[in-house]
Amino acid sequence: MAILATGFLMVGRRSLTALVRFYALQNVLLAGLAFALSEEGHLVFAGVVLLVLKGVLIPFFLLALLKRLAVSHEVESYLSIPLSLLFGGALVAVGFRAGKAFALPGAALPEAVPVAISLILLGMLSMATRKKAVTQVLGFLALENGVFLLALSETQGLPLFIEIGVALDAFAAVVLAGILIRRIKQIFGHLDTARMQELKG
Repeated sequence: MAILATGFLMVGRRSLTALVRFYALQNVLLAGLAFALSEEGHLVFAGVVLLVLKGVLIPFFLLALLKRLAVSHEVESYLSIPLSLLFGGALVAVGFRAGKAFALPGAALPEAVPVAISLILLGMLSMATRKKAVTQVLGFLALENGVFLLALSETQGLPLFIEIGVALDAFAAVVLAGILIRRIKQIFGHLDTARMQELKG
């Protein structure tokens, strides 16, 4: 439920810095869950990779990027905060409703399946309603955490090499997104993806 709370708070905050910190906390909690379920050694290693890459390095990189670009730290959204929380609450309700059907027999942590689906839906909501490229990247990362939690709760995690590969892919995606965001800022002078619709011919 603490993991779900971080996902819900990411939907309802206006501060970019707070979003990054909630994302970091979400990864620390996920790593702790991986350690708690670690009957096999690979989950311990996967938890360490998750903690280092996604709990420390990615948030540090994003905060440094925000500081370097000197952009406004206020989150811009197509929806107001109350509407975002309302839609977020509805998606959490859908996640808990659908989670019962997705839980496999013999799942390692069936009560976490609805939370995982809710995180995926909340990540999609952030990607669809936020205007700045940075917040859309954070929505994608939250969605990816939901997928990780789903795998962890259903099967006690994917094979080690797949888990490490996914974590490295997420890190590489953030680095590439950071380069793209810097170019957008340099060329257009802003990070508002909604304003880029004006470039359509």
